[in-house]
Amino acid sequence: MRALTEGDKIFSEVASAAGFTESQSILEAKRVLENLIEETKGLVILDFLDAGNWDCLQGVEADVENGMLKLIWRDYRDRQESEEKKEMRKFAFPAERYALILKFRELRIVNAGRFPVFMLRGYALKDKEIKTYLNNEAEEFALLDNQDNFSKLAVKKIDGEFESYTCLNTPIFSVIIIPKNSNASAFTSKKALFSYNLVDALRRLNNVKDELDVETLKDEDIICEKANTVRRIFEYVLKVELCYRYRQIIVKKDYSDLLLGDLIGLLKPFREGGIHDLLRKIAVWSNELSHDSGKPIQREKASLLTYLTIAYTELLKSEISLFLNPEPLSS
Repeated sequence: MRALTEGDKIFSEVASAAGFTESQSILEAKRVLENLIEETKGLVILDFLDAGNWDCLQGVEADVENGMLKLIWRDYRDRQESEEKKEMRKFAFPAERYALILKFRELRIVNAGRFPVFMLRGYALKDKEIKTYLNNEAEEFALLDNQDNFSKLAVKKIDGEFESYTCLNTPIFSVIIIPKNSNASAFTSKKALFSYNLVDALRRLNNVKDELDVETLKDEDIICEKANTVRRIFEYVLKVELCYRYRQIIVKKDYSDLLLGDLIGLLKPFREGGIHDLLRKIAVWSNELSHDSGKPIQREKASLLTYLTIAYTELLKSEISLFLNPEPLSS
């Protein structure tokens, strides 16, 4: 089939027809992904941040009212199967449906050189939100921790049959769709996802740096605004690091409840003394410039805060590039 030998060309055609490289519209995302499925006959590769992967994509559904995007890997519910074939199939795929859900935030089409790739990002989801959304009319329901710090596994039983849902509950780019003939491994995709998340954070930080480097900037409210933006981006960077260190740290709090102090406390054991000082300065200056501390608001301090945050992000990016799978802590 063409998707197996010319998937890269099909991806380029679908990307060109999309008419955008970034979209926050769930309906636009659905349209493009449906076109990709149609043109490739679903023969694509989905790789995830934890190096898991799917070998095809059967369908896509958009719940506009709730903002939920659902990608379908396998769905046997309406398939005509003999009892013998169904029994054999259940050895490999015991559930009747395998899907992924995320609260849609954006779809990006990124040029990877020989072909474009499609990346998806959602919003943070708390366990309660996942249960409320998926538990409807279920006879049984369980939400399991995937122990990767960025997703949960939901299993529900309806009409005596089980369905399995991977729930992406963190607002980072954690899924990438690539062509079958890309020759890329799941670990290559994993590295690409981590790199893209941090490159995107660096782009945002450098935008703030450029604004703070303007010497005529004196408005204290604007300076504090910029510093608060740096703080938020840095929290994002540290949450990406938590995903990177999923074999070393198990996070108990929901993504939305993790603040800068929590994040630094979790990650300090993996940093040497000099980096401890850097993290301490970032925390102190972020608090000072984000709250009514009563101290003078200095553009120079906000600018230096940005430089320090960029330095840490570059350090993390290099570390992940060199050591994609950090060793788990010995028990």
